[in-house]
Amino acid sequence: MAEDSTREARFNQLYDDNFDAVHRYVWRRAPLNADDVAAETFLVAWRRLDDMPATALPWLISVARGTLLNERRRSRRQVAVSDRLAAEPVFQPEGEGDTVASDLIEAALAVLSDRDREVLLLSVWEDLDRAAIADALGCSKTNVSVRLHRARRRFADDLERQPPATSSSLRPATFTGGFDA
Repeated sequence: MAEDSTREARFNQLYDDNFDAVHRYVWRRAPLNADDVAAETFLVAWRRLDDMPATALPWLISVARGTLLNERRRSRRQVAVSDRLAAEPVFQPEGEGDTVASDLIEAALAVLSDRDREVLLLSVWEDLDRAAIADALGCSKTNVSVRLHRARRRFADDLERQPPATSSSLRPATFTGGFDA
């Protein structure tokens, strides 16, 4: 009985420490499924609690990433619906993300491959170091360094290709992440 309460306490601590970060990671990639994917991630964590590494967040992000990939494979069977939904404009409340700079960043991110965008966003938005990104992606730290360097270069090139904005239309961007790690 004591073992069950210790296991539950370990899981509760894991959940409290990591849920917000995992949920943010998933929400940025699939806002409509964020709650379900985050719940599935912690279900896997509960089942594999004894296999949990000391640094849990990269492992949890890896599980969330796998769950997201499974969701994407399932959704490919519903291509017609996905295409119709993808064609609809994304609603943004006025004042949020309504800056020229954030539009340029969004456009440059959209041009990147999924692979480049993933490594870049893990670094900038999830604030993971190279070792944690390597754990999350299931590759070496060296591979992450190369991928991150290339993604940053492509992102910068894509930003430069964007049409220039007039200085009177620029306002502070909502994107505040840096690209140097």
